[in-house]
Amino acid sequence: NEYGEMIGFLIINFLLLQNLSIHLSIPKKVYYEEENVKICLSIKNLCDKSKKIRIPYLQPFEKKNIFVGEDAVLEVKVNGKKLDNFTNHMVPEPKPGVKDIVIGPKKEILWEIPFPYYYYPIGLPSNFEVKLLWNGLSSNTVSFRVLPSEGKREGENILINGDFSQGKDFPYGWKIESKNVFWEKEKKKLKYILDKKIASGEGLWVYSIFYPVSSPSSYLLKVRTKSSAPEIIVFVEGWGIVKGRKRRIERNECFLHLKDNKWRTFTFKIKFSNPSVKWIRVKPYAYLKPGTVYFDSIEILPLRND
Repeated sequence: NEYGEMIGFLIINFLLLQNLSIHLSIPKKVYYEEENVKICLSIKNLCDKSKKIRIPYLQPFEKKNIFVGEDAVLEVKVNGKKLDNFTNHMVPEPKPGVKDIVIGPKKEILWEIPFPYYYYPIGLPSNFEVKLLWNGLSSNTVSFRVLPSEGKREGENILINGDFSQGKDFPYGWKIESKNVFWEKEKKKLKYILDKKIASGEGLWVYSIFYPVSSPSSYLLKVRTKSSAPEIIVFVEGWGIVKGRKRRIERNECFLHLKDNKWRTFTFKIKFSNPSVKWIRVKPYAYLKPGTVYFDSIEILPLRND
């Protein structure tokens, strides 16, 4: 039965993990809100023989990102207080997988553990202590601090740095994850370069940081952009708390059709009706056709008496 299969899986994995050591490290001690925290995991085979282990991973496998929340568990403390049931998998992302990997004698493999603390109602600045527990193995503890954005809001725009003019090593208020997305600091632009594989695959995007809002409420989205060919959608997401975690509750999808590589300004009415919405997040997204996309400004402006 299903219960017996689960027990069998746990026993097998426990045996596989014997004579292994796990060690965590982190590249930095201080992060800002715009930066993604990834914890480095070293898994070492202490035996004189090759050893097979079963890795829980976030999709896609090629990124070598460990899934935590079931078999592998992160013990997390925030400002000295335990954060229960932490996971780095967010619905509706693809379901995590499991794969057997062979480690040679006295060899080690290196993976990463994405640490999306921002999916939990955690205020910044905050201090984090993190340890990995994995079927009887326990890692060392790593500590780091996350600071709020240094960016400033201008005018009525809810978003920090809507014109991409603020920042040092990265644009304030925005999270850039792809190597094909560039912040042109001097020109004050975001630039996406989509090759054929990216355009026909998952596309390119950045995320804004989260902003607190009340709901029901209405807003005006203003976007100044240009595209040589790729299609653009700007998602304006409404997030709330579900079972202790932030969860996307509503989403406005704003389609921008332009292919002549000329600057255009688009406006859309954005509305959130669910009173459970407590934050918004913006995702400027490009896909479908290869080419170049620029964003000059993105604004979210409150609409009064709507």
